[in-house]
Formats: sequence, structure tokens, C-alpha cells
Amino acid sequence: MTAGDPDNGAPRREVLRDDNTPLFSLPAGEGSGAMLAAAAGDVAGGADPRAYSWVTQTATVVAYHLLENDGVDPEALVEEWQLVDHTESGIRCYRAESKDFRRFLDSGRPVDTPSSEPASRIGPVGVWFRRRPDRLVEAAIELTRITHSDPSTIVVTAATAGAVAAACFAQIGRDLVYAAVETGRQALQALGDSQPAEGWLDLLEEAAGLVLEPPRETIVRVGGPEGPVGLRGALAGIVLASAPLVEPVKAIEAGAMAGGSEVGAVVGSIVGARVGLRRWPWPVANDTWFAEIGRRMVDGSRETRDLPIPFAVEERMTVELNRR
Repeated sequence: MTAGDPDNGAPRREVLRDDNTPLFSLPAGEGSGAMLAAAAGDVAGGADPRAYSWVTQTATVVAYHLLENDGVDPEALVEEWQLVDHTESGIRCYRAESKDFRRFLDSGRPVDTPSSEPASRIGPVGVWFRRRPDRLVEAAIELTRITHSDPSTIVVTAATAGAVAAACFAQIGRDLVYAAVETGRQALQALGDSQPAEGWLDLLEEAAGLVLEPPRETIVRVGGPEGPVGLRGALAGIVLASAPLVEPVKAIEAGAMAGGSEVGAVVGSIVGARVGLRRWPWPVANDTWFAEIGRRMVDGSRETRDLPIPFAVEERMTVELNRR
């Protein structure tokens, strides 16, 4: 028997307990699952029936960019996106890209239409800057402005980044929605007054009361008569991902079925940030790659030299898909 064994009469050593320990043990990977779950949501949305689409491809380039630059360099990021569009072999590798994104790639200028596209690839910003809220808002604005000049799109995308960051620390339910609204309001303040943009945040705040409702109710009430498309799709994605009583898989599935790959990726990035790395029911090519990117974004190692080059991965994958 040891000296500390109560059976030998020795006093039991008291173990000091930190009352905050349970709080710090809640996060599952602190956001490492966001990339993989977003890719799963993209696949579930079916923009390209063969694999993940441009939604995941552009987000992956953003993740690498943040790892290497600790911020957004618009000119450099545009060049990195263009590399995937025009590889050395001349193959265009973006799959099922939207008309707006194609127009941006061809012109190099942002479009002015409201869209949920930037929100679908903002997940890496939410994870990378989860502990630096000021930088998160700044990066969300800079990233969105590259492709979209509409103020409402910028504000809703920043709100989505805030939701991802909050999910990294296991926030859920109304608290997560309110965190997203607060981040959106910070972006709104940075942009200056924009009444239409503020209206979208008011809509999201009102929708916080839907987090305990079935996903269908959220989709109907937030999506409106035309369904969860455009900015309504991003807002519906935030609320779906916040629902505490909905299983993660069902939340992603609901978003993907209602709003396609973009909303599926929004829900996936938020849910994945909260629940961590896991296997999803939708087959994601290069899943271990996305898992490793997620881990490194959380670790903050900023090392990418030993990782595959995104445009090379996509070039090879595109060739293989075209052969099938």
C-alpha cells in the first residue's frame, strides 16, 4: 500500500479543483472540425454530384492564405484563387461555380448583388480569429469585399464568421445567434450607416427565438416565400446550426436540402466548429486533408510547406473526375 492509500491510515491528499475546468473542457477541438464539416455540407448540397464544389475549393484557399499570412491580403488571395482556375496544364478546376463567382474570376471585380457565397467560405476566418474578435471583423470585411461590394452581404458574412468563432467555444442556441448578431453589428459600425444591412441583423436577432423549433419551421420563417436563398440562406444556416435540440447531421442535412451547397457549408462550418472532427455520412474526398487543415488552424502553427498544394490537389482530382 502507498502512503496515500486510506486503508493504511495515512491522510488522503486533497486535490484542488478549478471551478472553471468544466468550461474549458467543453470545446471539442476548438474549431478543428469546421473545415471538414463544411465540406460535408457542400457535398450534401450537391452543387456538383461528383464531389465537393467550388464552395469548399475557395474556402480551402482561404484557409491556406490565413495560415501563411495571418490576415487577408486581397491581391494575393485573388491570385491564389486564380491559380485554381487556371492551372499550368490549362485545366479549369472549379466545379459548379456560381455565375457571380465566374463573373468575378473573369473580370477581377466584385459583384454588387446580395449573396450567401462569401458566408459559405468564411469558416476559416471564424476559426483562425476566434480569439481576436477585432481582427475577425476586419478579415471578414476584407474577404467579402474581394468578391462582393453589397454592404448587406458584408455584414451577414461577418455575422456568420462570428457564429463560427462562438461555436469554437461550444456556444449554442440563442447565445450563438446573439454572438453572430453582435459581430455583424461591429462590421456594420466599421462600414458606417447602412439601413438595409441593419435590417438583416434585426431579422437574425428575431430568428433567435426559432432555435428550439424544428428545422422546417426555421427554413420556412427565415427563408421566406422564396426559400433560403441569398442572404436569407446564410441567416437560416446560422439559426439551423444554433439549434441545441437538433442532431448535427440533421442540421447540416436540413440546410443542404433547403439551400444547397452554400447553406450546407454555412451550417457545416458552424456545427463542425462546435462538435469537432468526426465522420459524416456524406463521402468527402480528401477528408484527411481537411481534417489536418482544421487542426493547424486551431494550433496556429502557420506551416503549410508539408501540406499538398491546393491547385495541384484540385487539378489531379478534376482529371480523375473527368475520366469517370
